[in-house]
Amino acid sequence: MGKWFKILAFIIIVIITLLICNFFIKTNYKTKESGNNKSIQEIEQYILNVTSYKAKIKVTVSSNKNANFYEFEQEVRGQSYSRQLALSPDSLSGMEIIYENGVITLQNTKYNLSQIYENYPYISTNSLFLTSFIEGYRNADEKEITQEDEKIQMSYISKVNKYNNKQILYINKASFEPQNLQVYDINNALKVDIIYNEIELNI
Repeated sequence: MGKWFKILAFIIIVIITLLICNFFIKTNYKTKESGNNKSIQEIEQYILNVTSYKAKIKVTVSSNKNANFYEFEQEVRGQSYSRQLALSPDSLSGMEIIYENGVITLQNTKYNLSQIYENYPYISTNSLFLTSFIEGYRNADEKEITQEDEKIQMSYISKVNKYNNKQILYINKASFEPQNLQVYDINNALKVDIIYNEIELNI
């Protein structure tokens, strides 16, 4: 009798434990599933207010003949400072471009090379920078923001450059973090594809 009582007690404890675990799993799932309740307009405004960030990105640049792959570390702080360090390929690794208060410095830490240019056009207009997308979107006449599943898409069309005709930024709705930036030419061919492996906004 004592043996069966212990077995029955053990089974009851296991069942109760499973029920408790199931309850917490469901509760946690509902919390995660609901995510944030921000509207896409609020997320749009949040992105438009980004003035500084740090990121590690993977970049694919495609031409008619081939595709080239790069990895960069980026840092932008307002209008006065930006930095881009090449991590790969090996032929570019260590190459660093720094813009600060109207002066641009190109240097390679591998070979201890450095060169300074005065009054260089602001480097953050480069399509590889998130802040360049934000500025282009803000000033564009043709732009839209949509939601697909858990991603927000911000896109705009620029008629100034046929090689940089359309840009699309994909944003994680739950975290507000950019995940992917794509640049298309006037023929709707994908020319630049940027994946954000790590990103920190408004540093």
